[in-house]
Amino acid sequence: MSTEYSNEFNTLLGGEISAVETYDLAMNKSFAGKTLECLSACRASHAKQVQRLTEMVVETGGTPSTGSGPWGAFAAMVQNSASTDLDALALLEQFEAERLVQYESQREIAPPPVNSILVSELLPAQHESHILVSALLKDVSPIPNA
Repeated sequence: MSTEYSNEFNTLLGGEISAVETYDLAMNKSFAGKTLECLSACRASHAKQVQRLTEMVVETGGTPSTGSGPWGAFAAMVQNSASTDLDALALLEQFEAERLVQYESQREIAPPPVNSILVSELLPAQHESHILVSALLKDVSPIPNA
């Protein structure tokens, strides 16, 4: 396969590494019980994608990225600015929503081998992570006064 494909997979890999790092930061907050369990499951899902994308980069002749790049630094800065657990969850939900939109839009332009992984693996896992974090946020968000 072409180096073009390994570059595409590496771009996706950097985003997934950033996701794992963001969950690591968020999980340093005072989460417990069901919330921590759900966050751990989302982190594990992203870690699985890191492993899969690393394999794809190698299979396509590239050298896998080991860092999250500038987006990882930005995500770390934003997550570190969360002053409450609710803020941290809200940032995670936004992060998951943005990644979902990114994957959906890439599906339209990705070359076939990359698109295959996007559609069969990344998108379903991303939908699940987004739903889990959105549900958590809904469960802990205060109901506004009417």
